[in-house]
Amino acid sequence: MTALTRRAFFSVVAGAGALSLAACSTPASTPLVLGCGEPGGSYLEFGQLLAAATASSTAVSVSPLQSEGSIDNLRLLRERRVDLGLSLVDSAADAADDIVAIGRVYQNYLQCIVRADAGISRLADLAGRTVSLGAPGSGAAATARRVLDASGLDPSSGAGPRTVERTFRGAVDDLAAGRIDAFFWSGGVPTPQIAALAEQVPVSVIDTTPALAALSARFPDVYAATTIPSGVYGATRAVPTIGVANLLLARADLADSLARALVDALIDDAPELVAPDALGIQYLTPASLIDTSPIALHPAAELRYRERYG
Repeated sequence: MTALTRRAFFSVVAGAGALSLAACSTPASTPLVLGCGEPGGSYLEFGQLLAAATASSTAVSVSPLQSEGSIDNLRLLRERRVDLGLSLVDSAADAADDIVAIGRVYQNYLQCIVRADAGISRLADLAGRTVSLGAPGSGAAATARRVLDASGLDPSSGAGPRTVERTFRGAVDDLAAGRIDAFFWSGGVPTPQIAALAEQVPVSVIDTTPALAALSARFPDVYAATTIPSGVYGATRAVPTIGVANLLLARADLADSLARALVDALIDDAPELVAPDALGIQYLTPASLIDTSPIALHPAAELRYRERYG
């Protein structure tokens, strides 16, 4: 498949109002609705890339749907309003038993963005400040709460920041205007809207890894140390942060043929599923696609990986 331009990536968005499809009777030519995320975020971009990659497929196609993120997507899956959903693994771990994985698709970077002139250089400096955790239905907000709690900054204790829940675009605008002091965001790097913000108002990224030991003790095998590369958002050095895997999820009753076709798309179209400006760690490799723990793979997806990889 030839490489697509960024304009082409974002032009492939099918109607968001399509009905959720019953897996046992879904025609192969009918799109599966994929719950993604907010405009400007990695989830919606990935959904659009997957839609473009499957547009000519005779086996399966994908129609991306905007949402508030991981927790919203899990709800939409349970309510059968979407057929597939993207979710951070920590949010998915609390999902209902009938949620299964198609694959581990890539890594999100937890990003704590502050104004460079705010006098905030570490997580502890967030105490008493106004901080956006993320959109109400986002996995970023859930992860941010855990990070604050693990850092002794639980807002309900009076020792933490004043927290608000803003959409991604709202948080970017609020930080630029000085209405908030920091915001959390979970996505790929660089995130274009944050890069644009950094050109308007100098920003810094805070190291979130001081919370990692406590997080890992409470939630084993979910969080990992990673690094935002030097140069991102104008930083002169690499910044350590917490990485969280992203899963492509479905209900357990998704038809075997569709699960197999989705696996083929993740394998065969992997180069087209990574944004051209993405930096840092990417997945979509044989070893990483099957590593969806603690969420079980769809049985047909697991079998297809064995058939493809041996």
